[in-house]
Amino acid sequence: MSNAMSSPVLAVHNLTLATDDTMLVDNFSWQVKTGQFWCVVGKNGAGKSTLLQCIAGLHPPRHGRISANGQDIAALSVKEQARWRGLLLQMQSDVFADNVIDSVLTGRYSYQTGWGWESEEDIALAQQALQQVKLAGYDKKNILHLSGGERQRVALAAVLVQNPTLFLLDEPTAHQDVAAQIVMMDLIRDLSQTHAVVAVCHDINLVARYATHVLVIAKQQCYAGPVADVLTPSILQAAFDCNFDMINTESGILYVPVLPRQIS
Repeated sequence: MSNAMSSPVLAVHNLTLATDDTMLVDNFSWQVKTGQFWCVVGKNGAGKSTLLQCIAGLHPPRHGRISANGQDIAALSVKEQARWRGLLLQMQSDVFADNVIDSVLTGRYSYQTGWGWESEEDIALAQQALQQVKLAGYDKKNILHLSGGERQRVALAAVLVQNPTLFLLDEPTAHQDVAAQIVMMDLIRDLSQTHAVVAVCHDINLVARYATHVLVIAKQQCYAGPVADVLTPSILQAAFDCNFDMINTESGILYVPVLPRQIS
């Protein structure tokens, strides 16, 4: 079945999001399908992370509802939700020491039975995920001794072994060096061939290079669609309050933010 005709993995119906007295998203409807790689962009505080947490069931909307494969997420059990969506937070807060492999294995909880002990298959999947995020051999390392970028990749490995239908990734390239950002985005693009992916990303040029679709949150307004339709100077200006120059290069369009000149 073609992507255009497939049923949505995620459907957002007339969603209104707010924190305290601040309106973030107003009356927004949206669909995400398998094979799509959506990137969510917008200014700090626009509501990007809140939207992902709402989809994951962690932040209640002020209005509207969210469907998972046609079923209201409120009707799903905890295990069903864990198999439907996996959430990568933008920051990892560790209080106690733990081995990297054990941290990754937390993503297998929804598949375990009985006493919940991990199987040989679980361990093999965790090691495979560490290889995918370029951390092979880190199994016994203490997560408290990792760099910020390494810790974020361990968290992504945990979501990989969770193997949800929908990946919700909040700044997956956070704390990564330039080469590691490319590795992560290559991996996520490959994931989107067989899954649905929604990722918050601050680098518009990475978004343009890798995403199939973009959601821009701009002052309670949402612009959603294919990259070429949404990453336009007018929409970006509305979102970020600065102008953008679009420069054609051999690798594609380069987006350069331009602040207004100050008149002395």
